[in-house]
Amino acid sequence: MKALSICLKVFFLATALCLTSCQRKSSPPEDLRVPRLYVESRGMNYGAMTSMRLKLPQSGAEIEVNKEPFINEFEIINAEMVKVDLGKALLLQLTDAGARALYRKSVTNLGSRIVLTINNNPAGVRRLDGAIADGNYFTFVELDTKELEELVTALKLSLKYLQAESSQSW
Repeated sequence: MKALSICLKVFFLATALCLTSCQRKSSPPEDLRVPRLYVESRGMNYGAMTSMRLKLPQSGAEIEVNKEPFINEFEIINAEMVKVDLGKALLLQLTDAGARALYRKSVTNLGSRIVLTINNNPAGVRRLDGAIADGNYFTFVELDTKELEELVTALKLSLKYLQAESSQSW
């Protein structure tokens, strides 16, 4: 009888531990936005297939960028709309690893452009005029103020979801 009681206690304790450690996966936001940063490709590729051409929606500017983003959605921790001298801009705040990658790219690619994509669609571009050491990336996007506000709101929800998914996968 005493052994049965101990076995039941161990079973219920193990069940309780399993239930508390299991987390319910959250569903993605209805309007999931995946931001990525690409750096302009420099030099001749001669068909090497290491770059791709992105065309901005309003200006029509075409920029040849490296195929792989140097900042992906898991290295961006926050998005804000900020007012700067030239108008309203999008601020992306990066993780420590993202800040280091941005600093290295901004030093080695001075004069090149960085293209922001949202769900693989080009949304904004910035020319590198100096090193970016603080992990805060400002860019102007080809959206009016209302659309920029909606983008920031959607990005915040999406980044929160992506960060939660990323931490659960480890």
